[in-house]
Amino acid sequence: MSKDGSAKIAERCLYIRACYIAEELDCFGYKSNCPLYQKSNGNYCDEEVFNQAMDKLINTTRSKFENLPK
Repeated sequence: MSKDGSAKIAERCLYIRACYIAEELDCFGYKSNCPLYQKSNGNYCDEEVFNQAMDKLINTTRSKFENLPK
């Protein structure tokens, strides 16, 4: 809830279109315990936990890119 008592409308995670960890998390962009979702919705997220999630996303993306046939 917001400070004025009205419910905050959840936005879809900003990272969902590029998120390779979404599949393993069964996420469709609204998984509220995901650090990427929390950060993109302006909720509190521990910076270290967010950085770990972002590193995992980057490493998974890099791995998929490097394994593409040339």
